[in-house]
Amino acid sequence: MRLVSLRLKNIRSYVDETLEFPRGVSLLSGDIGSGKTTILLAVEFAIFGIMKGVLSGSALLRHGENQGMVELSAEIGKNTVIIRRLLKRSKAGVVQDPGMLVVNGTSFSGTPQELKSRILELLGYPESLLNKSKSLIFRYTVFTPQEEMKRILYESRDDRLDILRRLFNIDKYKRVKDNALDYTRELRNQINFLEGKIDSMPDKKQELEEYEERLDKLQVNLKDCEGEFNLARDEFERSSESLKSKEGEFEEYRRLEQEFEVKRTRFASDKREVERLEKDSKRLKEEIAKTLEELEGFDITKAQETSARLKEKREELRKVDERIADVLSKTAENRARKDASEHILKKITKLDKCPTCLQKVTPDHIEEVQTRENVIINACKTNISKLEEYDEKFRSKKKIVQKDIDNLLEGAKEFEVKRVRIEALDEKKRQRIRINEEAQQLRERLQKEFDELEAMEKKIDCSKALKQEVASLRKDADQKRNAKESAHRKVVEAKSQADSLWKIIEKLKKELGSMKDEEAKLNSLKARKFWIEKEFISLVDLIEKNVLAKIYTEFNGFFQEWFNTLLEDDTIKVRLDDYFSPVIEQNGYETYLENLSGGEKTSVALSYRLALNRVINDFLSNIRTRDIIILDEPTEGFSSEQLDRVREVLDQANMLQTIIVSHEAKMEGFVDSVVRISKQNHVSKVSS
Repeated sequence: MRLVSLRLKNIRSYVDETLEFPRGVSLLSGDIGSGKTTILLAVEFAIFGIMKGVLSGSALLRHGENQGMVELSAEIGKNTVIIRRLLKRSKAGVVQDPGMLVVNGTSFSGTPQELKSRILELLGYPESLLNKSKSLIFRYTVFTPQEEMKRILYESRDDRLDILRRLFNIDKYKRVKDNALDYTRELRNQINFLEGKIDSMPDKKQELEEYEERLDKLQVNLKDCEGEFNLARDEFERSSESLKSKEGEFEEYRRLEQEFEVKRTRFASDKREVERLEKDSKRLKEEIAKTLEELEGFDITKAQETSARLKEKREELRKVDERIADVLSKTAENRARKDASEHILKKITKLDKCPTCLQKVTPDHIEEVQTRENVIINACKTNISKLEEYDEKFRSKKKIVQKDIDNLLEGAKEFEVKRVRIEALDEKKRQRIRINEEAQQLRERLQKEFDELEAMEKKIDCSKALKQEVASLRKDADQKRNAKESAHRKVVEAKSQADSLWKIIEKLKKELGSMKDEEAKLNSLKARKFWIEKEFISLVDLIEKNVLAKIYTEFNGFFQEWFNTLLEDDTIKVRLDDYFSPVIEQNGYETYLENLSGGEKTSVALSYRLALNRVINDFLSNIRTRDIIILDEPTEGFSSEQLDRVREVLDQANMLQTIIVSHEAKMEGFVDSVVRISKQNHVSKVSS
């Protein structure tokens, strides 16, 4: 991996700055607090995003700004990569917005976690780190903040060893042993469970033997029941054959008997029908006689005369109504003409000018009009008087005609009632004739049916002996059937008991078979538990020790080599103990790290840091951050001579890209490029 450029927008003290990272050794130079460490944190944020407890959004976003952005351009392996991450201030605090990843010109937009997963994949970091908040590999191979490296030196031995296990990805051995122990506990539970399940195995075997003995006895009894059933079945079949033979002969008798019952039922029905018809005929005869008595003296021709007179009177009434209507119309006309003339007389006396011709109305003209209209009024009165006389005359006549019509209608109603009764009388006569004819036909059929019944009854009497014989055979067959069914029930009961025993036996055999399988499984689990406890865990311990020994040898060698380069003092020697803790000997005596001077402590920390970087890169060959290292103030407390030796150490490290953060001016003499950071009015600026 090689960093190419970094753009910071509203990140801490940076408003909008871009800096380039060349190959070789680069120095980020500037006063304390100028913003050098911000650049390193921004690089880490671009790669991993916000990391809980390590790097927060509020620590990165510039005060007073609502949005910020970091864009990192880098080369990872053969890929050209651009990473853009965004920060936003919200009510819940500073959070990340979805960002963008461009790989060889192909863009991908996604959530912060999606970007982190893809970037870790590009870097070749182990998959186990994809969902963790911290990236130990990056922190201990690429960029370690100044205080972080010293912290690992002061950790307890177990905590330091645990961190190194995770860094070298060998904590898997510890997990394997822990999982193996968990598995043996699970095996122990399974073994206890299986031992409990097969504890009843001897009792099951005894129970199986008892049921098999009962089944043997039941099978002997079943054979006896089957023999008894076969005998009863044969006797029933012989009895059934005899019955079937006689029933064939008796079939004609039963058919004749059934036919006799049908004919007798029909005869009784026909007899009841004749009695009903005779009763209906008698009733109709009485009703006809009564109706003739009531209609005695009725002349139908008088009804026709009444109908003709009624028609004449209705015509006469219509003409009277027309005359009355004509009189009323003429009366209304005369009244209207009279009212119009009276209106003219009333109006003309008040006129000065004619409304039609606009000429002055003279007294002569008024007199002329009055004379003319008075004549009309008198004529109308005369006409109205005569018309009222006519109206009274016609209305009197209408009352007389209407009274005649009402009388005729009353007579017509009486005639209509009698006419309907005459028609009903005729219908009853016709109905009585039909009933008498139908009754006569039924009487003739009854006589014929009676003769047939007498003949059939004689034949039935002759077959009574056969009927008794068939009844006796049927009774015998029923007894044989009952005996056969009883024997069959015994067979079924015996078979049912045998089937139940078979099922119990099969179930017991299945349970015993399952117990034998579980017994075999129990033996297998015991063997597996023994192998894991006695051999596998020991083997994992041995592998882990061998791997740690190899790491220790290389780690200790680089640590001593680079410490001796940084601090050429024969009185101080360093090495690592079995827990990778630095052991310091001064003048042949072990001493504590706290007793060293500032430059000596920094030498120990930097040597440990560079050795750890080299060993991790050698053991994790798939990671793609092997060619870059970032050192944050690595020379704190160094003398001028020690600063000169830093160059020699960097040459030995032989990195493609080294970025150093320092405010030591002397460092500028042996780096390939310098990026200067200055700060004015709380704003950091970048210059080459």
